[in-house]
Order: sequence, then C-alpha cells, then structure tokens
Amino acid sequence: MYKILLAEDDADMRFIYSRMSVWKECGFVIAKEVSNGKDALAVLKAEAFDLALTDIRMPFIDGIELLGKINELGIDVAVAFVSSYDEFEYARKGLVLGAFDYLLKPVNEQKLWDMLRRVSEKLAEKKAENTSSDYVLSALEAVGKSSDDSFTQDICAYFSNTSCRDISVEQAAEHFGFSRDYFGKLFRRQIGESFSKFSTLVKIEYAKELLRQSGMKAYEISEELGYSSADYFTKVFKEITGVSPAQYKQSL
Repeated sequence: MYKILLAEDDADMRFIYSRMSVWKECGFVIAKEVSNGKDALAVLKAEAFDLALTDIRMPFIDGIELLGKINELGIDVAVAFVSSYDEFEYARKGLVLGAFDYLLKPVNEQKLWDMLRRVSEKLAEKKAENTSSDYVLSALEAVGKSSDDSFTQDICAYFSNTSCRDISVEQAAEHFGFSRDYFGKLFRRQIGESFSKFSTLVKIEYAKELLRQSGMKAYEISEELGYSSADYFTKVFKEITGVSPAQYKQSL
C-alpha cells in the first residue's frame, strides 16, 4: 500500500477523510495525520511517504511553503493540494512548483479517486526495483493484468516472497490487514480473477520454472507445491497448460 501523509488543520475534515473508503480501493493508506505545515515538514524529514495530501492554508507553514521546502531538501514525495475556490492562484503556484494536482473543497470522492489512480500510476512508473519473480509475472500475464499499480505490485511481492504451498486467502488477507471477504472481493476486482484461481496459476508457473531449470521429477515438484498426489498435480497442470508436466519438459 502507498503511504499518505495528510496535512489538514481542520479536525472535522480529517475525520471525513478517515471515513472514506477510496484510499484502500486505490491502494493507499493514510499513514499519519498532522494539523500544520511545520509538523508535516518534520514528519517528512523523518519518514518516507509516497504522497503528501495537504491543505494550502495551514498554520506556521502553508502548503506552498511546504512544497518549496520539500523541493529544497530533495524529499521524494508526490504532493497534492486541497484548496478553496478562492485560493486558485495559490493552487496554480503550487502546480508551477511541481505539485501533482489539486482538489477543490468540499472534496468530491470520485475526483479524489481519479487523482489517486493517477498518482498510483505515476508512482508505479517511478518504482526502480522489481520485487516480483518471473513466475508471478507470468501468472499476471495469463490473466491479462500488468503490474502497473500499487495493489498488483504488493500482491506480486507477497507471492514472490511466500512459499507457493502455503498461500491461502486467509493468510493473505491477514497480511494486508483486510477481512477475508473484503480482500477476496478487492482481489477479484483488481486482478480480474479469484485469489484461489490466481494462486493455482502461480503454482503452475512456478512448476514450469522448476521443470525448465531443475532436474526435479513431477512427483517431487508436486510435493514441493503441496499437492495431495502427483496425479492430482498432473491433472491441474494439464488443465491449465494443455499438456502434462512430462510433455511440457519434452517440449523444452
């Protein structure tokens, strides 16, 4: 999940933000809240965030000054402003200084959703390291999904760093801090396939990698992946690939 620093001096607005579901839907979480620009700058110096969502008018340091300080210090964080209609000139100045975008108060949740999706895409493009194994990326390709958003990247990293035989929807939901039902629905909406089906695809892609790169027999791979029997593993492998493990290895 991408981390947001929320800088807003209005406690009622902070409460309204906290009740919105759009954050999780777009792969973000409000990791910290502050009530003024001075505290925002101190937090940004001490901790990494992906997005700073800040009101323009704040005590001590306003949003424009905060963005200027961020630029001076070279802090790597996207900045988006929230402003009133009569503060447009401030917002325009912020855009000139490199702000990602601005939203007008009262914040429309659909417009916030649109902005967060664009921020997510931008952050994904900037991500230097690829934490995903080839077999996980192959499983994504099989369902017609690319790893270009925060949720998908987090899922890829999770599968890549978890033993294939031990992955369950309950464990994954707990890892990401969701209920089982919510995570299952979110997963299907974002990935385009059920968690169970995608987990099976990952297993089979991993099996293909083992067949290509190791001398393991089909029954050994079956045990490695936690299947109840080699025959059942062969059946699942053939249903997905169209060939048996032996036939697949012969075709290499």
